[in-house]
Amino acid sequence: MRQPARIRRRSLLAVVALAPASAALAACGFAGVSRRDPTGAPFMHGLTLAGLSQTDFAEQRAARLVQSSVATGADWVSIAPGWYQASSDASRIRPDSVRTPPDGDIRRLIDRAHAAGLRVMLKPFVDSHGGVWRGDIRPADPSAWFADYAAMTYRYAELGESSGADLFCLGTDLGFSEAALADDWRRLIVGVRERFSGPLTYAASHAPSAGLGGYANVPFWDDLDFIGINAYFPLADRLISHAQLADAWNVWLEEIETWRADRRLDRPVIFTELGYRSAATAATQPRAADPVKPHEVDPDLQANLYTAFFGLPYRLESLQGVFWWRWNPEATGTHDSTFAPNGKPAESVLRRAYTASARRPSHPASNP
Repeated sequence: MRQPARIRRRSLLAVVALAPASAALAACGFAGVSRRDPTGAPFMHGLTLAGLSQTDFAEQRAARLVQSSVATGADWVSIAPGWYQASSDASRIRPDSVRTPPDGDIRRLIDRAHAAGLRVMLKPFVDSHGGVWRGDIRPADPSAWFADYAAMTYRYAELGESSGADLFCLGTDLGFSEAALADDWRRLIVGVRERFSGPLTYAASHAPSAGLGGYANVPFWDDLDFIGINAYFPLADRLISHAQLADAWNVWLEEIETWRADRRLDRPVIFTELGYRSAATAATQPRAADPVKPHEVDPDLQANLYTAFFGLPYRLESLQGVFWWRWNPEATGTHDSTFAPNGKPAESVLRRAYTASARRPSHPASNP
């Protein structure tokens, strides 16, 4: 890993914002946020509510999801339903009768979240039945694949509009398509703006996979309102101290700030996903979901990694939100090695940070 560089607060050159984007920000309650000064945006203290089965957003579980999210001090949730393709090279995308939450459940979950004072990012995603990470999807017919993808995206954009979602995320980790199908993405963004009046983002991978993707290589950030990064940056080759974790984060934050300045991007950054397993490899391979042996379960390391985020990264002026992957309404316990912080030391770290009197300013509806 490179030697950490000191974060410099750069003055980004002003970029004239597109009128539709500015209107979308105001329409969705981001009034007072200047596109030329992203530091004025309210911070999003978020949790990810992932719909990985048809019943994940059913009424009783939805109630527990919302109640437990509010109890942490969160003021945003990311609601993430999935569609699926048969394999990594398949060219058709469809809802799954077992895994995809019904539209009605999603609407009711959005309504319930709003009633509890939470704001909502709607973030549909695509996965493969073959178990391949979505960043490694390589459809045999990219044009046919993207036509199905656009149909899915428009469906959820319309659902988000009719349900009053506050932010829409057009995609997650689809690195094979970002540059190769850039014109298709730009047309998709135009189509989504015709269907959804709020601000838009995209959730890009923290780094390329097999030479494709990565937030720095996405060509259509100028068409969106927020830069979304799934921030699974590796932080260590071994168990290290809080100071060393801070230095490791400093490297990646400097890289983001340098890239934004070089590209003259005035959009604020959101960590559309951030999370760590309670496992001994969490600092070196944050995104990995490989099976963990019993002796490798490490809830204290997970808590230390949560603590590290609430140091330097949390105070970065251009960062305007984080959505932790992933929130579970049921306690998982210290013998569990998944990403869920529930029932582990990391949950206490999260609650202290999200309820602290000195936390970063957030939307007044949930932090008067």
